[in-house]
Amino acid sequence: MIYFALVFSFLLEISFSNIIPNDSIFIPLFLLTSLCIIYKYSNNKKTNFLFICIVFGLIYDITFTNSAFLNTLSFLACGYLIQIGYRYINPNIISLNILNILVIIVYRFISYILLVMLEYIDMNPLYLLKGIYSSIIFNIIYGVLFYIIISKIFKLKNDSK
Repeated sequence: MIYFALVFSFLLEISFSNIIPNDSIFIPLFLLTSLCIIYKYSNNKKTNFLFICIVFGLIYDITFTNSAFLNTLSFLACGYLIQIGYRYINPNIISLNILNILVIIVYRFISYILLVMLEYIDMNPLYLLKGIYSSIIFNIIYGVLFYIIISKIFKLKNDSK
């Protein structure tokens, strides 16, 4: 079920990326948002979750950036952040959205630093800020909807046992 949710989020992100222009204030990062939410249902298997982050980061690299390991490293760092976040929060809709915002900020920051180090972009903090705020609004909305749907599915699944 977890893999289905991640693949669905990934395909939805691909679809929205083709519809929404790159300079929009609604840039999807649905896969990262999904990772924040599904960790609750992964039975806290740390190595399995980090492996999922690496695999989907690599797929994300191949699909969106046509590079190797740029997003893989970012997704791995975000996976660690999610694990740490779950130690300190009670996973509900509000705390998961706060964690989601932190993960988006860290993802954008790591991507920005790596792109500057590789001299793909110039060092311009406005580029980083635009990347952060353009992702937060849309992903919070998606996070709320995804959390509600996934919670109901897992509740139905547990009730049927």
